[in-house]
Amino acid sequence: MRLQSITLTNFRQFAGEQTFDLHTDAIKPVCLIFGANGAGKTTLLNAFTWALYGTMSEDVEEQERMVTDSVWRALPTGDSVEVAVELTFDHEGHNYRARRRARLIKDSDEQSAPSADIELWQTKPDGSSESDNAPQERIFSILPKGLSRFFFFNGERIEKLVRKGSYTEVQQDIKALLGLEHVERAIDHLPRVDRKLTADLRKHGGEKANQIQTAIDELDERQSSEREELKVLEGDLATLTEERDSVLELLRQNASVAPIQRERDRTATDLTDARARHQVAIRERATLVATSGFIAFTQKLAQNTAEMAADLYQRGALPAPLKREFVEQLLADGTCICGNALTEHTEARHQVEDWRQRAGLQEVESAWQQLRGQIDPLLGARQQLRDALEAAVRRVTAERDQVNRLEEHMSELDGQLKEIRLEGVQELETKRKDLDNRISRKQERIGAIRAGLDEIRKQIEKKTAERSRAEVTDELAAKARERSDLVQSVKRALEEILAIRSANMRDKLDRKLKDTFGKIVIKPYEPRLSEDFELALYQDIDGFEMSVAKSTGENQILSLSFVAAVSQLARELRTERRAEGDAPDDAGTYPIVMDAAFGSLDTNYQREVSRALAQMAPQLVVLVSKSQGLGQVVEELGPYVSHLGVIVTHTTGSADTSDDIELNGAAHPYIRAHADSNHAELKVIK
Repeated sequence: MRLQSITLTNFRQFAGEQTFDLHTDAIKPVCLIFGANGAGKTTLLNAFTWALYGTMSEDVEEQERMVTDSVWRALPTGDSVEVAVELTFDHEGHNYRARRRARLIKDSDEQSAPSADIELWQTKPDGSSESDNAPQERIFSILPKGLSRFFFFNGERIEKLVRKGSYTEVQQDIKALLGLEHVERAIDHLPRVDRKLTADLRKHGGEKANQIQTAIDELDERQSSEREELKVLEGDLATLTEERDSVLELLRQNASVAPIQRERDRTATDLTDARARHQVAIRERATLVATSGFIAFTQKLAQNTAEMAADLYQRGALPAPLKREFVEQLLADGTCICGNALTEHTEARHQVEDWRQRAGLQEVESAWQQLRGQIDPLLGARQQLRDALEAAVRRVTAERDQVNRLEEHMSELDGQLKEIRLEGVQELETKRKDLDNRISRKQERIGAIRAGLDEIRKQIEKKTAERSRAEVTDELAAKARERSDLVQSVKRALEEILAIRSANMRDKLDRKLKDTFGKIVIKPYEPRLSEDFELALYQDIDGFEMSVAKSTGENQILSLSFVAAVSQLARELRTERRAEGDAPDDAGTYPIVMDAAFGSLDTNYQREVSRALAQMAPQLVVLVSKSQGLGQVVEELGPYVSHLGVIVTHTTGSADTSDDIELNGAAHPYIRAHADSNHAELKVIK
């Protein structure tokens, strides 16, 4: 999907008919539009979603006031006026023109919510247009409404993607975008097919087969019931967590409690760090004991060995006065070194054999010499081990004491919050504790259900195996069993396919998320996309991985990085389809239209985000204010801009608030005071 143009007709601030060209190319994929606060940037963003889906975002106030106020006031009672948004775009080789419009009749000064109609035309190669009989369904097939959150969004509110309550929806939207939802639908439908097949097995398969199938049916029902409960619980948990986070934010914002809450936040972070360091110290102590602890038990061994060596030296046994190999050779030759014969059973031979008993083996002596060289270092190693253990114990104790101090401080801060007599603060703190308890109970129940589902799965597999072995004489029942077995095999295969493809998709998203985030953020944080599509940040502390409490700016960057990853992955997967001959050249291509991309970011992040945005999508429409967009943003995005515009604010205010904006070396109207009416003008610069 590539945007070509947008035309507004009396749409909120935009009086009359106003058009902006959105054509871009691969070299210059950016459209940059400036506007003052309140000029109509958010309105323009919502014009896209209203044209496509008939809805606007929650941050748009008084949504029933669709017609420009000045146009509505000037309209005589009884007359009508049209409000419309027309959007032209191309998608997978076809050109479309979508127009959503409504005609309102004025019967009072107040506007009523309009009932708008959607029309869609497809342009043929000969230039003629053909109307689509199901325009909304066709738009949904091009870009489902749930997925629009990734491509049309307010940058200051995009951090909603990292909220707990969004994960389930985001996961489903991603699956829809990447073509996995049809596999899930097939898995959901197969049990109904299986139930119809097994009806004949229960009826004609005999008592044994009937009992087994009845047990399988009951397990299936339990499985479905618990899966539904799990979905509800996971949704409840996400809602409770988000509510708890909102309560914490209110506590932080309260003027009286803010210092205490900020101190509590810092203490909570310090406590997490201290607990991590304590665990690291415990692991280091355990490693020391595991690898060198035996040295502590070698004192007597070393002393006894040294005493044995001294005794042998005193007796002349070490070093050996005579080598056994030499004596063995004399006996073998039968001649002593003095020349006498060593005949069997003679006194001379007995004396030489006696020397053989006292002679030492060369290998034994060599080993003894090596052992002797290790006795002294072994005695020293015991002292080193003692010192290392004492240091490890001191660190463990110090870190444990720090944890205890911080836990006591946390308890004290909780008490202070509870004792504050201001109306609302106590209620918030009580609510926070209640939410913590409810979250804990939900987590326990979720864990129990997951364990139960695993056990049910095992029982179903066991019963299915029993059913396969059960004797069935009826031909109809036998066929039903074979078909049911086949359905179960298909279901397992689809589940494996879904699991593999979902894991593969998540891994790819995770890698792209890390890549984009790493190019923007200067801190040593690593983002991660969990199996449940939860976005989180981590950092390494002494080899221990810890979660990071994200700031508003970091939430925004994390969400932007995720959107970039989704856009890139959609294009890559559709490119794979195209390579297989199953998709046109622009498959997987979607624009990104974003308002206020830089509002919560400092100068450094504005520069880095601007660089990333230019490579974020094949087409990018960026709506910014002068304070956000000038300077580094324009410098970074400038070389990639195809179209540049300004939403000029016309105000009837008496104060001289007129202002210009300098773009491409020339001054252009930005705010114009003393106007005849309050309205917005979409002015094209290039």
